[in-house]
Amino acid sequence: MAVVAVIRIKGHVGIRPDIKKTLESLKLDKAFKAALFNESDVLYGMLKKAQRYLTWGTPNKQTILTLLKKAGVGGEDVETLAEKLAKGEEKLGTPVYVSLHPPSQGFKNTVKRSYRYKGEYGDRGEAINDLIRRMV
Repeated sequence: MAVVAVIRIKGHVGIRPDIKKTLESLKLDKAFKAALFNESDVLYGMLKKAQRYLTWGTPNKQTILTLLKKAGVGGEDVETLAEKLAKGEEKLGTPVYVSLHPPSQGFKNTVKRSYRYKGEYGDRGEAINDLIRRMV
């Protein structure tokens, strides 16, 4: 089980009620709010439903460590926790939520297209690390 980093990249104007409910279930209530979740089929179903408002990917150890420190989670052993989460040896007890800034120098592409088609929303894979680094 790995960890998934999810970021809401769009606001709430013009959003359909079913997608709004999904985003409320994920507790991503405003733009540029990020979360670390345990990987699961239920999570991927929710991400797919609200994909036009979210971007997600698999964070590396450094990104997990940065988000944990920014959220105030851990303590002295936060580095070992980040390493275990990155390797999939440990699970998060509860999701970790962090408010981020808009990316420095803005988004590179349009938020109206999928990442796969030179846009910003959807599954990024390892590229989520670069985006989070620009948003912290």
